[in-house]
Amino acid sequence: MLYKVEPGSCDQSFGIHVAEFANFPEAVIALAKSKAEELEDFTSAPNLSGEPSDEVGSKRKRVFSPDDVTRGAARARLLLEDFSALPLDEVDGSKATEMVAKLKSDFENDAASNPWLQQFL
Repeated sequence: MLYKVEPGSCDQSFGIHVAEFANFPEAVIALAKSKAEELEDFTSAPNLSGEPSDEVGSKRKRVFSPDDVTRGAARARLLLEDFSALPLDEVDGSKATEMVAKLKSDFENDAASNPWLQQFL
């Protein structure tokens, strides 16, 4: 494999290729490819209103500027840093769940007010 890992987000997934190398059953690979094609069908008119659409091909990739991606990645990194700083091994299960739920809620609230952050949800 001639891929290079670099910091930042990626608009592609290599999971199907990895599954092929791992000798997953052909039926599983075919289904995954079919689903990927369905989800990556961006041929219809943009639906950037945020309203769901039942129209075939209505899933449209949003276009973000490099600044948007950088801000989103920075906020996602902050979430991961905050999560890794939680003292989960020092608290009981319900307290740990509460702490993680707070982080998730804060992140979702930020995403609701920042469309560029929604790409990380």
